Amino acid sequence: MKNRLILTESEKQDIKTQYNIDENYVEALFNLFGNKLNKDSEKSSDEKDDKSSETDSSSDDYLDTKSSGSVDSKWMKVTKKVIDKFEGGYWNGSTSKNKETSKLGICSNHPDGSMGASTETMFGLDRYNGSIEKSPEGKQFFTIIDKQKKELGMSQFCKKWKWGYKGGELEDKLKSLAAKVMKNSYDRNAGNYFSPELKKRVESNDRLLMHFSYASWNGPGFFQKFAKSLNDAVKSGKSDKELLKQAIADRKSTRLLRQDKVAAVLTDPNLNLA
Repeated sequence: MKNRLILTESEKQDIKTQYNIDENYVEALFNLFGNKLNKDSEKSSDEKDDKSSETDSSSDDYLDTKSSGSVDSKWMKVTKKVIDKFEGGYWNGSTSKNKETSKLGICSNHPDGSMGASTETMFGLDRYNGSIEKSPEGKQFFTIIDKQKKELGMSQFCKKWKWGYKGGELEDKLKSLAAKVMKNSYDRNAGNYFSPELKKRVESNDRLLMHFSYASWNGPGFFQKFAKSLNDAVKSGKSDKELLKQAIADRKSTRLLRQDKVAAVLTDPNLNLA
């Protein structure tokens, strides 16, 4: 909106009397300065718009940030972040399937909730449904938990290993093993569904790698769906920033849980990977 200098008749008369100048000159003088003020105001407004536009276009450029090193050197920190932000702790409740598959017993103090047909689960690793113990890391993972059951007895174990328990002094070791289990899944899925260019892009951007680390928990079907979408996006010349935004949109087109939380973590300027 333009600024205008408006003089009342009394103000014009005061200026005319005080400075003994012609009224028309007063009018012309203020029109001159008023026009200059308008132009300066418009220029200032344009400059603000330009700066605002520049800020808007660059405010999320950090999403394009590349990271150095191999995927193996980054996998652990990225996937531990996935566990911390998106996966829960321990569960060993009384669903019918868990009762059938349990070898050492269940924890009746754990709620069934929405666990449905789940079996014993820790950090999102479903022991029997996910065939977790087929890998050496998966076998070691649940052997550590079973050892606690035997040492404490199931009654004391269930009191210590409450629903959502993260493992206490064993937490970091269990997280490391869980990350290795999911690395096997990632490698298999990436080999099946990534184009060479998408693999390169994902493994040089921690946010994209985190998206597919979590997709390894979601299962091969979702991993394939997400990979196909980004393979096409890479072919069309999209930047990493655009790939990440598409990845978030792809996840939101599903019925997977934690969609908003995943989006918030993936776009957080301070990813804080330890």
